[in-house]
Amino acid sequence: MKVTTIVSVSALATAALGSTFEPADFNVTKALIANGIDVAAIPELAGLVERSSLSACSIACTTLKIAFGNDSVLSEGTAAYENFTSSYWSAQQNSVDPYCIFKPSNALQVSTVVLLSRLTQCPFAVKGGHAAFAGGSSIEGGITIALEKLNEIKLSSDKKIASIGPGNRWASVYPALEQYGLEVIGGRIASVGVSGLTLGGGISHFANAYGWACDNVDSFEVVTASGIIVTASATSFSDLYWALRGGGNNFGIVTKFNMRTFVQGPMWGGQRAHVESEFDKIYTAYYNIAKDAANDTKQAQIVSFALQGGSKIAAEDLEYSDPTPWPPIFDEWKAIPAIVDGTVIANLSTMVQTLGAGTPDGIQETYWDRTFKLDRDLMKSFIDTFYEMLPAISDAADILPVLSFQAITVPAMESMQQNGGNALGLDPKKGPIFIANLAIMWSNVADNTRIMSFSNSLYESLVAIAGEKGLNNDYIYMNYASPYQDVISSYGPASKQRLEKIAGIYDPTGVFQKLQPGYFKLEGAPYGAFPA
Repeated sequence: MKVTTIVSVSALATAALGSTFEPADFNVTKALIANGIDVAAIPELAGLVERSSLSACSIACTTLKIAFGNDSVLSEGTAAYENFTSSYWSAQQNSVDPYCIFKPSNALQVSTVVLLSRLTQCPFAVKGGHAAFAGGSSIEGGITIALEKLNEIKLSSDKKIASIGPGNRWASVYPALEQYGLEVIGGRIASVGVSGLTLGGGISHFANAYGWACDNVDSFEVVTASGIIVTASATSFSDLYWALRGGGNNFGIVTKFNMRTFVQGPMWGGQRAHVESEFDKIYTAYYNIAKDAANDTKQAQIVSFALQGGSKIAAEDLEYSDPTPWPPIFDEWKAIPAIVDGTVIANLSTMVQTLGAGTPDGIQETYWDRTFKLDRDLMKSFIDTFYEMLPAISDAADILPVLSFQAITVPAMESMQQNGGNALGLDPKKGPIFIANLAIMWSNVADNTRIMSFSNSLYESLVAIAGEKGLNNDYIYMNYASPYQDVISSYGPASKQRLEKIAGIYDPTGVFQKLQPGYFKLEGAPYGAFPA
């Protein structure tokens, strides 16, 4: 195939921008030609200018091979394809078989695959890391776009901005920055991907001081529905910049995260575990620190409750951004006897390897979450209910059910207001709140239905308990949500309406709603309401 001279995408953007971002007469074929794809050289593709095709994905994948080489496209039946589709974190994702897998090398190639999807009407997904349901970042019979080659980690000359490609996981980001004594606000588990975490909000060990990951992106390089590549920031495409801070995959494919750095050396923290007799002290310690987070914003805490070997166990992860063992803010935690204490002084890159260590990939997983107003007795009621209901699923093979609490503190919400705020709809005046996050893993697919039913029933019970006390809160954290939860609506009517308006500007034909149907869209839960 003859590849024509590539036209500057910035020039395309300038030409297209007028009263609307994408003009009503936008021509996908011309946009592909501008990207260097000689449409006329591929008869099947040229024919799509005037007709549709039942073999849409075959044509799209063949075009990608011709344009970018066989090494960029993995096809069904090959070892490389099988290795890719079996490498997802959850077994549900592993069960999905795309028509092909495309591995672009740069933003222009991402632009091209979006345009090819529009022309052929072949749907696509962008591969992520920790989605716990089929179709979250994979697509049956369509194109799965794997951004692993977009793995740049580059500091600006003044070292204030780190340009990070979406193909990275946090395990590679932190060591690259630590050699300069720097970090960025990112994930707390090494294997989590940069893109999914950040676009969904991105809870961090440093949230009390800096806000979430999405709040610390200085700008996004993003491929829009019309193939135009723009840099969205607080001063350029500011509406799109706001929407990308928590709006998920509804507005484009981010090909670079330009994140603000901060000075960070070794820190202190780690995991501890306790027996059931200490639970009352745990509720109190967690509540007091979350409520008074403004007293010391260097701290972070997570507490989780599980049933292991028939015993009720609580485990907390404590973090402090200075290398100070047991700072005064954690005095109440220090006073609680622990059966395990893994606290150490280490760099962030070591800390994130520890949290989540030992969790296997490729087994059945489900995540659910919701937020509630911070209340010590409510947390106790939740855990009592969790353990009372667990017998319904406790005999499932290799099951590990965990209910965790993660506070969204007032200082964290205040930091979310920087640079125009984010899309999450969280008001510091209504804080603090906490996330109740259910995470279950198991091995036998035959148990899927009853475990999902248990999860739904548990949340119905938690909402009812909180409702009786006036302690419900609507917000659902995208990165922990189940496919039966409507995340975007949980941001509140004002935020949702603004997100819909912005999508109408940058994606007037609904490419990222219809052709990229997976994950949490603007309208409704991925799988709809839980079946009655």
